[in-house]
Amino acid sequence: VLLLAAFVALARRAAEPLLPPALFRDNTFVVTGAVGFIVGFAMFGSIAFLPLFLQVVKGMSPTQSGLSLLPMMAGILGAAILAGQVMSRTGRYRWMPIAATALLGLGMLLLSLLTQATDPWALGSYMLITGVGIGPVNSVSTTAVQNAAPRAMLGVATAGTTLFRQIGGSIGVSLFGTIFASRLGDELARALPPGAHVPTAANPAVVRTLPPDVRVPYVGAFAEALHPVFLVATAIALAAFAFTWLLVEVPLRQRAP
Repeated sequence: VLLLAAFVALARRAAEPLLPPALFRDNTFVVTGAVGFIVGFAMFGSIAFLPLFLQVVKGMSPTQSGLSLLPMMAGILGAAILAGQVMSRTGRYRWMPIAATALLGLGMLLLSLLTQATDPWALGSYMLITGVGIGPVNSVSTTAVQNAAPRAMLGVATAGTTLFRQIGGSIGVSLFGTIFASRLGDELARALPPGAHVPTAANPAVVRTLPPDVRVPYVGAFAEALHPVFLVATAIALAAFAFTWLLVEVPLRQRAP
């Protein structure tokens, strides 16, 4: 907090600050920065645990777990391209982040329902919905900021939006990791017999070598521990949904300023 206050004080006096204070008087920059921070928080913080779920709970190899994320990647890429096409043809974009963050919240809520018995097709559809919710937020936010920012601040406005998204992701990974570790300890204490030896880290290769009487409850506890991670991510996505309503749509420029 002290360093942030010092950064603001220096930015107000610097001839060429890294983040010009004037940018924070622009509605588009502030709203897209806040939404990007929150979406990055929910996206990176929760999605980081999906490969672990696939490897520990579903027993997939690292390669298989990576390929299983393709529906989410397809959703992100496809929705981002479609949003860009619609935005360029219609000149309207305010409704896109609103709809996208609503889908992101739905996707996170569905991911909170994951269990050992979840069908692969259901899991793929959940990830696809989540990806469709992420794609337009990133692409539309960048274009909206570049459209609203003055020419002299075009680069720093674009970089600032990306910065907020990355900071949100960094904090999200840390926070969700803490939530997961705390919940996993509680679930293991309830599920495992007293004195059972368990790995100190969620290493899929080690988990597969555990005896059945330890591995089965361990995997169940692991799946249960992920539920609060995605539930918190759902609440954060809904906060982003609320922020998107504050965005003021600026008519798209027909040429560079």
